[in-house]
Amino acid sequence: MGHLQKRSKQRIVKEELEKLEKAEYISSDVHTQVVEAHDQYYADLEQKEAEAAKEGPDREAQIEEQPHEVQEKKPIKEKKTLSPKELRERNITWSLNLGVVLLLIGGLVLATSTWETLANWMKSGMIALVSLLFFGLAVFTERMLKIEKTAFAFYVLGALFLPIAILSVGFFELLGPYFSFTGGGRYLFGAAGSAVILPIYIALADKRSSRLFVWFSYITVTVLAGFLLAAFDLPVDGFYLGIMLFNALLLLIYIRLKDNQRTRLFMKEFVLYIQCNLVLSTLLMLIFYNHEVLYGFNVLLTAVLYFAMIYVTEHKEYSFVFSAMLVYGAYQLIEFTTVEDASAIVYALLGFVFLTIPRLIGDDHALKRIFRYTSAVVSACAFLYISLEGLVLRMHEPSFVLLLAYVLIAFNFTFLANQTKRLLFAYLSPVFLMGALYEVALFGREWFGYDGLMLPLFVMGLVLYIGFGCLIKMALFQTMKRSSRDVGGVVLLVAILTDFVLINWWQAGTMLLFISITTLLTKRYEGREALAKSSSWIHAVSLGLAVMMFYAETFGERTSYGRNPMEAESFVLAGLVVLLASIGWKYGKRTMFAEHSFFAAYGFYVLGIWLTFTFDFDAVLRAVIMLGGVAMAYLLYRKTKWMAVSYVVSGMSLLFYMTALYAVHSEMTIQSDLFQSLQFVIGALLLLIAGVLIGKYDAGLRKSFWWTGHLFLPFASLVSLVFFAEETVWAFLIAAAVYGLSLRWARAEWLIGSFLYGGFTAFWIGVTQGFVLLDAPESIQYAALLTSVMIAIGWYFSKGAWTRRMAFYVVPFSVLGMFLFVIVPVFDVTLFVVTLLYAVMTLFIMHREKWDVFTALPLALVYSTLWLYDGTIFSTEYDMLFRLVVFAGLLLAAGLLMYPVTYQEQRDKEIPVKIDWYSVIGFAALCSIYVVPAEAFWAKLLPGLLVSLYLILQRKRTPYVSAKWIVFGACIYLLQPYYVLLGNIQIFDLIERELYVLPWVAAVIFLKKVTDEKYNRLVNYGQWAVLVIVSLLLIQDGMASSTIYDALIVGVLSLASMLGGMAYQLKAFFFVGAGVLLLNVFLQTRPYWGNLPWWAYLLIAGSILIAVASYNEWHKQKTADGRTTLASKFYQKVVQRIKRWE
Repeated sequence: MGHLQKRSKQRIVKEELEKLEKAEYISSDVHTQVVEAHDQYYADLEQKEAEAAKEGPDREAQIEEQPHEVQEKKPIKEKKTLSPKELRERNITWSLNLGVVLLLIGGLVLATSTWETLANWMKSGMIALVSLLFFGLAVFTERMLKIEKTAFAFYVLGALFLPIAILSVGFFELLGPYFSFTGGGRYLFGAAGSAVILPIYIALADKRSSRLFVWFSYITVTVLAGFLLAAFDLPVDGFYLGIMLFNALLLLIYIRLKDNQRTRLFMKEFVLYIQCNLVLSTLLMLIFYNHEVLYGFNVLLTAVLYFAMIYVTEHKEYSFVFSAMLVYGAYQLIEFTTVEDASAIVYALLGFVFLTIPRLIGDDHALKRIFRYTSAVVSACAFLYISLEGLVLRMHEPSFVLLLAYVLIAFNFTFLANQTKRLLFAYLSPVFLMGALYEVALFGREWFGYDGLMLPLFVMGLVLYIGFGCLIKMALFQTMKRSSRDVGGVVLLVAILTDFVLINWWQAGTMLLFISITTLLTKRYEGREALAKSSSWIHAVSLGLAVMMFYAETFGERTSYGRNPMEAESFVLAGLVVLLASIGWKYGKRTMFAEHSFFAAYGFYVLGIWLTFTFDFDAVLRAVIMLGGVAMAYLLYRKTKWMAVSYVVSGMSLLFYMTALYAVHSEMTIQSDLFQSLQFVIGALLLLIAGVLIGKYDAGLRKSFWWTGHLFLPFASLVSLVFFAEETVWAFLIAAAVYGLSLRWARAEWLIGSFLYGGFTAFWIGVTQGFVLLDAPESIQYAALLTSVMIAIGWYFSKGAWTRRMAFYVVPFSVLGMFLFVIVPVFDVTLFVVTLLYAVMTLFIMHREKWDVFTALPLALVYSTLWLYDGTIFSTEYDMLFRLVVFAGLLLAAGLLMYPVTYQEQRDKEIPVKIDWYSVIGFAALCSIYVVPAEAFWAKLLPGLLVSLYLILQRKRTPYVSAKWIVFGACIYLLQPYYVLLGNIQIFDLIERELYVLPWVAAVIFLKKVTDEKYNRLVNYGQWAVLVIVSLLLIQDGMASSTIYDALIVGVLSLASMLGGMAYQLKAFFFVGAGVLLLNVFLQTRPYWGNLPWWAYLLIAGSILIAVASYNEWHKQKTADGRTTLASKFYQKVVQRIKRWE
């Protein structure tokens, strides 16, 4: 297929797609996608034909079949699994690398420690030696170890050190001052150095067939040419001509050698290199010379070259490089020539340049699309540059240049919005147009002499919103009507907020009033449903805010910052005005405006109510506003019939009562204590009575008033208790009576429980306050006992569900009552006996109700009384010890008699578990013996022995734990009295550490005996840990004393561990013993090896790693030939046998 025929087909496809897009059969995105796919198809086809022409007809057949295979089978990426050979090569590579790093660090330390004393030629020689070391390692790794990847890495490192070595020669001036960094022959020196390393790079590229070294060679060639041209001291235009001739020479060489098989590796990268060479040449000219105008002209020429390469290579990606070069070159020419004064206009026109280019490139739709977006980006950048320049130089001064620039940019984006149908461009156009209108406002201030800019800016926003967003009919501006409304709305909002911050209430009120009127246009012209519906809300809110602004300017209270609009009266007035507007809209048949204004009025009124809650607000006026709130809430309930609003009515009624009560107290003085204590409870009673009266007409209001009254009653009682203390006896008794009467109408179980428990609680508090009123505060805890006894009697004689209901209250309440007895400051024998009886009663109820799981609480409180009671029973010294032992024994006996096991699951019962808390609390009592001070030796041994005995008694009562483990734990716990024994007898220092740590070895051996076979692995880990810790402790003891006897003891123990491990085939004992023995020898010979310098260890470690890696590779090669090495024999006879040990 000929080239012209392909172009003709592409042009036909594009023309037909443009017709479909104009007729709105397809979208712009579909048009672009199809055109790009069509172009890519022909580009791929041409590439395949070119490859087929080079490689013959067989290759052409493969190319024709390959796309179908690729389409049918999609490769699934799987995680690469390394083979054993690859793993071995990776490990050897890491060993070699780590060894080289350690050698380098050691050598670096050795060199830097004497760097200042070395001559310059020695410094450069050491750098060259590093390069030679890498090349030597590369040869060794490639020829001896046969690891290609590691050899390549060493080649790269050696090649990178070559230019560093050459630069060091110039830096240290080894060839004289002329051939140095600052000498006159520095360019010749750079060219000579490039010529030296270029053959090495070419040879490595040819030998290794590496693209990396090909690019090293190409970059070196470019640098060589640049240094040669700079050495002739040419002017900038001469250097530029030389670079162009150099590029032409490269192209001639490519034409001559592109079919040569020997240079094929280099020619594959030449096309990409010649493109990058343009950038490298420009960078070299920028480094060697500094001429802005010529540099900008050079950048523009480079941009033209890239524009031409778009058609030569048919790669559209060069358009981005062309755009960047064109913009940067234009910037250089504008900023460093006489055009700088009108730079704003030129930058704005630069966007039109990219709009003109698509008209010159024919029918390439993709390029047109790219340049349109480029025009948008350039225009946006121009706007940012112009705006920043305007802010810095002339922020508040009008400028005709800026006005014209903003208008041009706005028309640019308007055109782009019509061409591309992109939403972003439609919004950018009114943004820039608003910038032009801002300049108009600045001109207006200069002509008419007004001070502030907010009102004119608001007017400009209205012009944009109404003129361009609603009323304009021109086809060019239809795409920006919606965006003009949005941008204009933002400007209006910013102007209002600014005037609000500046406290210009008249202007802010006027703006809000205009916005309220403008929303009528929004309702008519806005096509978006959400914004159209919200216009009625905006109308109501802006009208209310305007009323607030006018009220603040006329009647508002003055402060140090001006009049305050956020007053309760202003919000209330705004709510009433908006409510009147709602009525007007209702008569005007505008339903949406009427409803939204109605609800907005409630919002303003609620905020007004909220602002009345300040200390300096008039109490009577607050009550009046609350009364109005009740009326407003009732109107809302009548309109909506929402049940939630009925609770608002009752809540507002309660709020009105509280504010009226506050107003009464603020206007008169009431001395009656009875009134003071009953005033809050009376409020709850009034709500309940109102609910009864209203219930005849509205069941919903009755329910809300009842609920509000019952919710307020406990709060009112507690507030009365806090402020009036013992005077609230009658208040709580009334509350108890109310709860008792409410039980008659309660049907739901949770309501019955709430009223019953509320009555019990109110009765208890009333009795408590009665004790205080009768001047008996020291006996206040007996109020809880009296209440518990009364409820317990009722529980005992009750039947059915009432028994369980009372039990649910009396049990936790009795625990609370016991706690009240416990916290009495002076705990005498009477309180001790009463608390015990109280606990017996509580435990009796718990056992009758099968609530054994909760018996821990009363038992714990009884346990605490043992520490509170000061009386003596046995003797002063051992009294507490006797109490705890007797208490623990009694609880242990009770637990053994009442419970077969300490924990039992009972899935068919109400409480699914059953716990023997008697044994648990008894165990806690035994453990607390440790805190009892005792000087006698038997008293110190007693706790550990008793705990071990307790565990043995519980060996068959603990579910899920085998008896042997309980016995094991008891035996382990015997170590505690054992250590107490050691602490109270005299021990030789030589064996003290051994006596402390060796029992743990016996413990771990015992653990091994009792453990099941399935846990052997876990126990072995524990055995390793114990042996290692014991060994470290013994070694630390030996090092601390540093005597030959400690060394002998450690040696004998480690030897015994090795022999035991060999006899019983236990790895842990054998290897730990061997390790400790070797470490003991190592520590004893420390004076012989501790004097080497630390860098010697680095050299030794690096040499060992390299030797080990080399040996592994040698061993692999020997075993591959079928030979048996010494390491293989050792592995088969020793290592394999040890692996079978436990």
